[in-house]
Amino acid sequence: MSRVSLTEAGGDEAASLESDASFESDTSDAASSPPASVSETLDIKGTEVTLTYEPLDGDLRRYTLSTTAALVQGAPSSISVSEAPGQVRLRSGKALVDALFALAVQEAQDNAVTTVSDGAFTQPEACECYTTGALWSWVWTRDIAYSVDLALAWLDPERAKASLNFKLSPPKGGGALQIVQDTGSGGSWPVSSDRAVWARGASALFPYIDPEDPFVAMAQEAMTESAALDRAYVFDSADGLYRGETSFLDWREQSYPTWTAQDTVHIAMSKALSTNLAHLSLLRAIGDPNAAPLEAAINTAFWDGARYRSTLGTPLDASAPERWDLLGNALAVLDLGVHPEVVGDYPFGAGGPPVFWPQQPFTPIYHNRATWPFVTAYAALAAREAQNAAAFNASLESLVHGAARHLSHMENYEFLSGDVFVEDGAYSGPVVNSRRQLWSVAAFLGAIVRGVFGLEASAQGVRFTPFVTDPSWDGATLYAFPYRGELLNITLSFSDGQAPEWMTSGAITLKASLVEGGELTLADASDWQNLYAPQEPSFSLNGTTLTFSGEAGTRFEVWADGILVDGDASSPYQGEPGVCYALRAVLESSGTRSQPTAPQCTWTPGSVLTYDADTFEATGGTWSTQHGRPHFENWGAPDHTLTVAITPNFTGNHLLQSVYSNGAGPVDTGITCAVKWLHVHDASGELISEGPFVMPQAGSWGAWRDSNLLSAELQAGETYTLTLSEGYNMSYLEHYTAYAGAGGGPSSSNFVNITQLKVLYRPVTPSD
Repeated sequence: MSRVSLTEAGGDEAASLESDASFESDTSDAASSPPASVSETLDIKGTEVTLTYEPLDGDLRRYTLSTTAALVQGAPSSISVSEAPGQVRLRSGKALVDALFALAVQEAQDNAVTTVSDGAFTQPEACECYTTGALWSWVWTRDIAYSVDLALAWLDPERAKASLNFKLSPPKGGGALQIVQDTGSGGSWPVSSDRAVWARGASALFPYIDPEDPFVAMAQEAMTESAALDRAYVFDSADGLYRGETSFLDWREQSYPTWTAQDTVHIAMSKALSTNLAHLSLLRAIGDPNAAPLEAAINTAFWDGARYRSTLGTPLDASAPERWDLLGNALAVLDLGVHPEVVGDYPFGAGGPPVFWPQQPFTPIYHNRATWPFVTAYAALAAREAQNAAAFNASLESLVHGAARHLSHMENYEFLSGDVFVEDGAYSGPVVNSRRQLWSVAAFLGAIVRGVFGLEASAQGVRFTPFVTDPSWDGATLYAFPYRGELLNITLSFSDGQAPEWMTSGAITLKASLVEGGELTLADASDWQNLYAPQEPSFSLNGTTLTFSGEAGTRFEVWADGILVDGDASSPYQGEPGVCYALRAVLESSGTRSQPTAPQCTWTPGSVLTYDADTFEATGGTWSTQHGRPHFENWGAPDHTLTVAITPNFTGNHLLQSVYSNGAGPVDTGITCAVKWLHVHDASGELISEGPFVMPQAGSWGAWRDSNLLSAELQAGETYTLTLSEGYNMSYLEHYTAYAGAGGGPSSSNFVNITQLKVLYRPVTPSD
């Protein structure tokens, strides 16, 4: 990677990222009608884009765009977009930007529907909602939350409200509202736990609706109830963080270690920066005093001295993988208000910033090797916060070039070329790429309205604090910005105007000044090894001997209990008893590190106790020896319990775990992650420890897996009683009554086969 200073490199050229065209200027006066017809042809990264605009009534325009780029889904190579009276529109001095702004407004309207449907549900649902895109006819929690936050809150508050409301649900049979976690890895929540991001969208919406609107009270109820449930099931009091998968990066093979593809429990035990920031937004929205300690914990745990790490490890390997994701880092700058330097440090490709770094090897393009416009928009807003003109310009250019070349605000692009599809054999992609993707539409509007014009909203009204990095924005006007029945006109001026003020009606000219400077890191694409991390090593453990191998040109790191103990290890490697090991490969040429291997432990004699199913006292279920292991089948109804007595050999920290199978659904989707609640009582009946056993879907009842790990301080020789009873999963919610898979229908579904309980003595804790 190379770092470029905008000031040192001589103005805007440093942010052009090898582009073949800058934004063409509109030579007409922003306050006057455009000429009868203006046509111009641009060369954008080898694509010929032709733009024609002509006047309609008043100051309205019709834009026609055509492209020579290869498009997806049989899209036409030419489109026409007309501005409408009373509709928000832009006169930026750059006709292409104005046209793409109009396109975003039109594509938002194209996504406005009266019913939503999804193949996973048995019937369409009536909803005056925003659907997710041309390929996606449903409303998903994270998609709508980020979209409302970026722009939809002001563009159409009523439809934004209805869309957010669609993702609230009481339990089946009635009760307090909860935020819905959509289907996902291992059977959804709590493997995926970023439903808290709903609060970001709701908080953005509140200033645009009546405080007495019933939705406000409903939102507060749902956020409060969801925060309480999440604190019980996914909060870790040991480090003050929330567990669960990264927000939006939810396709395991794309961004997680390969060994999690079929076993998601380590994802459920890990902590993700973006998801913890989602929980922070939720706690702040309800005024929860736990927000402040969570903010401190995020800064302590994820900051590595240069950027925020994307994820943290688990109790058997607490080290943080050397991965950084752009959404998490951008939101950290915006939400935490510290470390603005990450904006200049994060690498950009010629087509835009990749959503994580470094790239995953031997993986098709989707999250991997891709730039996503909604994430790029948050990067632009973070660059604004950091006063980094170079990064802001590069982010905005990526949004403009991607939409202009492909005539739509697409779901994603390959980050080096900016193309919607790159042929690369088995790794070609993006493998899915929807046109008019909702959060990409909102991204463009947000980058302009929040980024350049600086929209802020509160109960007092709205105000605009400009961030202008290009002198051609002088005189730019945002016309007919909607706010509570009023249409506002906002003009930027270098020579005139006033300071920002809260406003509820009228027009205002704002004093703007040119912001210059800032650093931008460019990805070095001269050699693929500069972009990729190596694959994880092959690793086996026999007794205390570690054997490993990997691709040529790598060295191997040995991590013991989450600490690096050897940075250049040779196989075989002699370990020690009572230690959990994980390995990483390091490319000698670039220094990039692989994902960690699955941790493996050298347990000391007597430190692993196992209690088979024939020692359980069961309420409910039927004894079975099917699927190769004894267990109680059809166990897991709300009134079912399992009880077992244990006697540890050591005094100190122990980890409790079940061996289970969950064939209720596949690994990659569903709502029936089995979640049970474990109580640990001593001989006197005192509660020693409690918490959830998380047992994700594995696709087959014959696929036996280890659950998550729960800590308990136990005394040697003492007898304890472990009792498993009902927990919670997303099948409890009324939203999923029409779900076609397991967990649909009028009742919840939380069934699991448990063949063994394990008691593991760990003389160290993950923080040691």
